[in-house]
Amino acid sequence: MTCTGVILAGGAATRYGGHPKGLERVGGVRMIDRVARALASTCDTLLVVANADDAAGWLPGVRVVRDVRPGEGALGGLLTALVSAGGDAVVVAWDMPFVEPALLAALRARGERGDVDAVLPESDGSPRGLEPLCAWYSARCVPAITAALDAGDRRAVAFHDAVRVARLPLAEVQQMGDPARMFANVNAPADLPRTPPMLAVVGKKHAGKTTLVTQLSATLTRRGLRIMTLKHSSHTFALDPEGTDTYRHFHEGNAERVAMVSPDTFAMVQRWSRERSPEELAAEFLPDADLVLCEGFKTSMLPKVEIARAAAHASVLWSPALPNAATWEALVTDLPVSEFPGRRFTPGAPAATDEIADWIVQRFALSSRSS
Repeated sequence: MTCTGVILAGGAATRYGGHPKGLERVGGVRMIDRVARALASTCDTLLVVANADDAAGWLPGVRVVRDVRPGEGALGGLLTALVSAGGDAVVVAWDMPFVEPALLAALRARGERGDVDAVLPESDGSPRGLEPLCAWYSARCVPAITAALDAGDRRAVAFHDAVRVARLPLAEVQQMGDPARMFANVNAPADLPRTPPMLAVVGKKHAGKTTLVTQLSATLTRRGLRIMTLKHSSHTFALDPEGTDTYRHFHEGNAERVAMVSPDTFAMVQRWSRERSPEELAAEFLPDADLVLCEGFKTSMLPKVEIARAAAHASVLWSPALPNAATWEALVTDLPVSEFPGRRFTPGAPAATDEIADWIVQRFALSSRSS
């Protein structure tokens, strides 16, 4: 069965001065693009519910529909989503920039078992304990939603007693991300998350990712930018060799956190029960960076530049069939990839690093601290 990913953007944004808040950038990426990419990784097609006259230009190629019952709030938007989708839908408000694709996939999978009409994730930060604007709904909900609106009840959960609702347990939701972050919405400029711009450098093994990250970090730092880096590892690691004091603290003492400090450096290793997203880590530990360069995170929703050299590999990682293909913004390669729609750079060219750095500065509108 097919499922439509619906971006709810129909509000008047009165608390945002009438400005379309979903077009604001978080970490260098528009909120609407973040939501669209998360939905595209899970759903078969996308749809935007919006009443703005210029909404058709927000996501070129994505269908936009106006509310079928204007002025009915979020519940009216949900009705429009299901009527327009003509079937099942995963619905997300466009001001939830950190919704995880894994959560959306879990909502869809639970709904498609066929025994319920709606699946909502539990959240300890919501007064209702549920998140109705990040949920899976069947078109079977349309009559109940219509009846609620006809009765003058515009609550997003007004129709729940008339349909079969399943809850995605909080413990399961927490395995996919921090609910407080995933479900945080932006109602005013002050609510915009403090996340620095981030760019992931990806590629196959031995492609040259570390070299490119190092070169770009050095080049951008010389230009007066504050660059921080984040490297992904798929394996458990130890910063200190076996037998050192801090290694023993962590592995023999089983301490939850181990920190080491010297006059000019500080390091900490911490245990956790789930792998946190690169954006969560940047927001907590690297918030004052002008740019965070990430090595790896190829399955993430981060904007990406891939390096692929013909001397090392016969093909690139990128493919238009990838669920997150739209997050690839540039290739650094000497391989033929005619269908790639983004920027292209040639590895090893004399001015290649500076050209990529120029693109990064322009892409993220970075300003030198020394200028």
